[in-house]
Amino acid sequence: MITIDRFEEEYAVCGVNATLEVRVLRRSSLPPQAKPGDTLYFRDGAWHIDEAETAARATRIAERFDRIKRRNAL
Repeated sequence: MITIDRFEEEYAVCGVNATLEVRVLRRSSLPPQAKPGDTLYFRDGAWHIDEAETAARATRIAERFDRIKRRNAL
């Protein structure tokens, strides 16, 4: 699986979750609704958004920021 980090013109800069590599994909090869932060998987010759993993990732990030905010408030 990969996670979209950002878009640069017609390319998407993505992180490969398992290896921490960076991949650059053509934006046109991704689902039209894909946005930064989405986790994608490749199946049947196409990229698909993994809605469950994208939501879980967003939750993990929010929890991490909450912990940082609480720690800094002390």
